Amino acid sequence: MLRRVLSISLIQAAKGVALTLFPAAFIALLAWATAGSTSGNTTDPIRGAVWLWLGAHLSPFELSGTAAQGSGFLSVLPLGAIILPMWAVRRTFTRVVEAAPKLRAARIFYVFFYTIIAVALAVVTSTSSVSPMWYYAGLCAGITALVSTFTFNPRPALAILIYIFAIAWGIASILLAVSFLAHWSILNDLAIVVSPGIIGGLLFTALQILYLPNVALASLGYFTGSGLSLGAHTMITPTTFNLHQIPAIPIFGGLPTGTHPFLTIGIIFWPLLFLASYQVIIRVHGYWSARNKDLLRTFIMATFFVWELSYFASGELLTPAMRRTGILPERTTSIAALSALVIALAFFYIPTLVKKYIKRG
Repeated sequence: MLRRVLSISLIQAAKGVALTLFPAAFIALLAWATAGSTSGNTTDPIRGAVWLWLGAHLSPFELSGTAAQGSGFLSVLPLGAIILPMWAVRRTFTRVVEAAPKLRAARIFYVFFYTIIAVALAVVTSTSSVSPMWYYAGLCAGITALVSTFTFNPRPALAILIYIFAIAWGIASILLAVSFLAHWSILNDLAIVVSPGIIGGLLFTALQILYLPNVALASLGYFTGSGLSLGAHTMITPTTFNLHQIPAIPIFGGLPTGTHPFLTIGIIFWPLLFLASYQVIIRVHGYWSARNKDLLRTFIMATFFVWELSYFASGELLTPAMRRTGILPERTTSIAALSALVIALAFFYIPTLVKKYIKRG
């Protein structure tokens, strides 16, 4: 029985990898064929396909450049691409669930084999110039597979927090689209500078679409006070605009061109977000101990959620000069945690202490 479950888990994990790796291989071969090659070595597009697959899991890469450029990292990866491996995992995991006697065992076996395959692919495709970080590859692939095997069914307080955050993320996307229209001439100039050709233009456009969630999250950070960065020693907030230059990537054309102090009012989003969540806690639980337990749990999980999402949506973009690119995880998490703490004290703990003091008096 155990041997059968292990074999099915391995096969289904390999299928989950293949469902996204084969389309990535087609894209890499198409780009390689249209770009032209003097060597005709097909190992390059095969490596590129594996790197696309690892990048879809948000696994970073270490880059070794020339002596003048120095080494760098590619850790800003498209959040939109992670939907593909998550879909593949959910589609193939059901077969393991049918064969395994327990759901927990099916999840452990599947995630284990999926992680092993990711680590093996990262090791065998490493080169002197581009090196997938195998430990990050295993970690990111394992987390992706693990999360994909669960059904989203959070407690009411955390659910309302996530739903409101998602709505705000969507509103930031709309405001980002408005900014694109307002700076259309800049986007057009950047697109002309790149001029990647027909096939390259399609692939480049698709890549930018997958990066839209990252940019929208950075926009949310901008409108809610934490700001964003586009390289070392840069800072963009409604009251601060310190930006030297931008890469020739059209999606960056939607950045603001100056300060807008009136937008600082957006910082009230964080207190209102946690206030709505805490109101749900008060309505769901009638006893103070249950409310306190759910509040602390929601606070920890919400803070970790904000940090994790901000962390994976930002990082270094190819060179050390672009080390801080995207939303700022430490500022965003600090503002969110401080807002949650202030709301909890003002609407939960202090009123409870006052009531107890009055009763004793």
